[in-house]
Amino acid sequence: MPVKKSSLILLAATLIAGLMVPACRLDQEILRGGQLYVTSTPADATVICDGVNLGQTPATVMDVAAGEHLLILHKSGWSDARKTVVTQPGERQSVDFKLEPLTGLLLILSEPSAADIDLDGVSAGKTPLCLHDVALGQHRLTASAHGHMPRVITVNVADRRPQKIEINLASDSARLIVETTPAGAAITLDGAVIGKTPQDLPAIISGKHVIELALPGHTPFRNEFSVQAGDQRTITTKLTPLPGKLTVLSTPPGARIYLNDQYKAETPLSADMPAGKYAVRAEARGFDPQVRTNTVVIGTESVMEFNMVRSSGTILISTEPPGIDVYLDGELQGTTRGPLKNSISEQLPIDLVPRGKRVLQFTRPGYFDLTRTIDIQPKQTIILHEKLKLRPIPFVPSMIIRTGINAENTFRGIVRERFANGDIKLEIEPGIFKTFTPAEILSIEPITNSVAP
Repeated sequence: MPVKKSSLILLAATLIAGLMVPACRLDQEILRGGQLYVTSTPADATVICDGVNLGQTPATVMDVAAGEHLLILHKSGWSDARKTVVTQPGERQSVDFKLEPLTGLLLILSEPSAADIDLDGVSAGKTPLCLHDVALGQHRLTASAHGHMPRVITVNVADRRPQKIEINLASDSARLIVETTPAGAAITLDGAVIGKTPQDLPAIISGKHVIELALPGHTPFRNEFSVQAGDQRTITTKLTPLPGKLTVLSTPPGARIYLNDQYKAETPLSADMPAGKYAVRAEARGFDPQVRTNTVVIGTESVMEFNMVRSSGTILISTEPPGIDVYLDGELQGTTRGPLKNSISEQLPIDLVPRGKRVLQFTRPGYFDLTRTIDIQPKQTIILHEKLKLRPIPFVPSMIIRTGINAENTFRGIVRERFANGDIKLEIEPGIFKTFTPAEILSIEPITNSVAP
């Protein structure tokens, strides 16, 4: 049966239509978008895709057209993160972001420089100091330097804009000026030797201190003091020279010592003396005087020794009888001694008799005085024996001894001695003696003007 032209056309259209439907469905599958699963550390970051806010992480983005897309994650306090992703039709793609904390920039300067900086209790370095990674927020910044008081400030870091911080530290020290007379004393401050006077110490920490000043030959100086920050203290002292020591010896000892014509003492002499030059004179009876000069140095001992040269002689004197007082140039030298009243005495030595003419005098009651002049030389020994004459005594009876009642039994005279056994020795005439025993004596009477001869 012949096909009509119209039928053919309809058939063709139908075939074409049947063929086109699958082709359209295939094209739709090709054009369908992909998916993006976006996560971040930390979470809750805002996701912006090609400028469109798509929520917060973790986020799933549906129907993402195939091709390149720019993802930006934003979170307060954190640096923005960016990534470019390429999507394919129907593809599911995971995208993970790791955000970096947002930090600030600090430039820290100080006066004085080289101050130690602590940030929130952690050492950060010395000024001038640039910190590139300071976390946002408030921070405690401490600056400290030797000789200055530490300072604490609070810094607020809000963003990446650099901040310049200038810190002026106040001095925690005082100024100390040390002077001595004489200069050159060693200074010890709190146990440390720091120089010699005069000294200007501009940075003494506040508080209590101990200063010691020492100069050879002088008394050390020590003082405790306190200073506050900003004080200026001056310590001025006159150091006291230590005395020198002068020792003077002599042979023989006992010499009189004169210093600059002023009597000081007898040898041996040891005394503290002010430093200086002295004329030292030694004198001793019977020795030539000696004069020397000596310089006493502070803090040292000077020793002088005088060997005295004898300028005198010796006199050895014996007398008859003993008991004679002996004078030399009017000065009593002693009394001669002997065992018996009418014997020759022992020798009386008179030493250190100055050379030249000397006058000796001998005296005893009942005897005539005797005077002698001698000329003695150094180291000479003169031996003298002198006999004194008894002065005549008028014979005046003072006692009557009776041995009987008759005149021939009556004896007048002077009692010369009484013995332990009771005997009495009576001088009845000049030079004539009679001894009476107690048995013989009838009576003893003193002679007075009322008694008849």
